[in-house]
Amino acid sequence: MKEIQINKELPVIKMNFEEVKGSLQETMKKFEGIIVTEESLKDCKATQKDLAGLRNKIDTYRKDVKREMLTPIDIFEYQCKELIGLIADVEKPIKEGIKVFDDKRREEKRQKALELIKESITKHNLNKEYASKLTVKNEYLNLSKSLKSVREDIESRALLLEREQEDEKQRKEMLRVSIENAISVANEGINTKLKFENFTKYIEFGWSLDRILKEINDKATMIKEAEKPKKQPKVEVKEPVQPPLDISKPLENAKKEVEEEIRQDKFFVDVYVEHNFEMIQALSKFLKDNGYNYEVHKKGKVK
Repeated sequence: MKEIQINKELPVIKMNFEEVKGSLQETMKKFEGIIVTEESLKDCKATQKDLAGLRNKIDTYRKDVKREMLTPIDIFEYQCKELIGLIADVEKPIKEGIKVFDDKRREEKRQKALELIKESITKHNLNKEYASKLTVKNEYLNLSKSLKSVREDIESRALLLEREQEDEKQRKEMLRVSIENAISVANEGINTKLKFENFTKYIEFGWSLDRILKEINDKATMIKEAEKPKKQPKVEVKEPVQPPLDISKPLENAKKEVEEEIRQDKFFVDVYVEHNFEMIQALSKFLKDNGYNYEVHKKGKVK
């Protein structure tokens, strides 16, 4: 391409600045110190209008001159952009073709990085949680990035993750031992035993040991209270008082008299009983087996 040659001349603007400035300053002195009053309001408005017109005249003149002086610059910019467009039209397909091959190389580097990551995961025995943190960095895809530097970076990251994983494992093991000991102590005073499996979720939630131990003690206390036997009212059953037998009478008469007395002198007791279902059934069986006549007026579950 032929080199661009430009013959440029810096714009020169000459005006009688000092002359106009001096004249303007003299004219402005006439308006200095004017005080607006109700009587002079009309004249002041006319004066302000004249001053605004003079100000706008100078500003319009400035803009017109600037626009005229910038015309050759605008033409130059347009011509340069036209030349750039000619180059861009040819450059674009070449650039797109290069991108296809560069993207292919970046994908190859991505796949290689994934292979190295997989090897490091196996080498350092990373579990699913920590393996997911070993990802492909964007910098691994830079065409200037060497395979050696990628391998070293992946190995370094995998080593750090292995240490974090081991620390987490030891922390959970310490929690497990502490929790099992606490459960063993809590189970000594209750029949419904607590199990370690009931508290593993709190480890996954990230609860502190103190909070988990409090949860164990609270549950044990609840079970202990629930297992306390409820106080039952004592049922006092009065046996009928038998009158003394008259041994002077014949045996048959005595027997008949006793049966008559028993038949005539029966007693009753009105009781309210609370117990679990099995013991209520046992009481019913006892009364039936021993010849008690009874009827249930009301039954239900104790609230």
